[in-house]
Amino acid sequence: MKNYNKYNVEEFVQDSYFRNWVFDELSPNDTFWTNWVQLNPEKNAIIEEAKSLVIALKVKNLDLFTQQEISDGILDILNDTQPKHANFQIISRNWLRIAASITLILGATWWFINRNPLSLDNIISKEQKAIHFNNGTKAIIFELSDGSKITLEPQSELHYGNEFGKEKREVFLTGEAFFEVTKDTQRPFLIYTGKLVTKVVGTSFSIKAYEKDNDISVSVRTGKVTVYRQDAKSKNSQSLSTEIVLVPNQKAVFEKDQELLVKTLVDKPVQLNEIPKNTNLVFEETKILEVLTTLENIYGVKIGFDKEVFSKCSITANLQDETLYQKLDLICELIQAKFEVIDGEIMIYGKGCQ
Repeated sequence: MKNYNKYNVEEFVQDSYFRNWVFDELSPNDTFWTNWVQLNPEKNAIIEEAKSLVIALKVKNLDLFTQQEISDGILDILNDTQPKHANFQIISRNWLRIAASITLILGATWWFINRNPLSLDNIISKEQKAIHFNNGTKAIIFELSDGSKITLEPQSELHYGNEFGKEKREVFLTGEAFFEVTKDTQRPFLIYTGKLVTKVVGTSFSIKAYEKDNDISVSVRTGKVTVYRQDAKSKNSQSLSTEIVLVPNQKAVFEKDQELLVKTLVDKPVQLNEIPKNTNLVFEETKILEVLTTLENIYGVKIGFDKEVFSKCSITANLQDETLYQKLDLICELIQAKFEVIDGEIMIYGKGCQ
């Protein structure tokens, strides 16, 4: 959770969660800001000033830009707007700060539009965009023009241009959604969530990217997904700073504060393949290599271990009802080992069996 106690006016204005509250676009059940204001009365003056600026400017999309972009834009604007005469000092400092905020925000918008074509596409007006809001308590399902199906979770929204599907497939997500993307190798499907981009050709996956959360996650159900950070300052919009390829039951997590993108497994891996005929998950004095190979095939997750070290290990166990992690816990207990999830794969360590 962000430390709003240390925020100044400009930081509140740039915070999308705060702006949504000002515009009364949060769920009726979301009382965070009402409670926060009551608990921090010393911030009332700053809050009121920030609210006035947000309402006056109708600023809604600064969160689509990186902090470095904002800083660069403000610096350029300041260099062009320094006072030329000393008599400017007679202006009230508080009013000057408000005026400066307005100048910086309006100037920053112009700067971003002229410096970043992608950002221009992000901030096009509602008249030029199709927008799906879900302010209810249940998920809503709708279909895009290319046949892709979207399940939009509560307190989420999806934006895309009216030209979607004609030459490119790009959408902008805030919140959480499950995507079932129609395959089209000529037009990859791109989902923008702040600094993170998810690129697919045709597959199913979910994205969780609520503005108030500390991270963004992409979880794959079927197919293959590429996740990367957008290098917005590059002339080439596809320039990658980090790229991760995900397969079923894998997940990418982008930590906003550290700007770190890591690969792991989903919280509850599901069985992707039917258990082959004449095979079940009831093992009797079965070699550990066979057991782990069976789990790999069923869940589509790579399980690594030292075959020589564990060559003498066998287990007797019924693993039909447990989750994958519960199965692994039981296996490791039986062979005196432990497992870790590393880079979207499972690694098993131990001394082996005598």
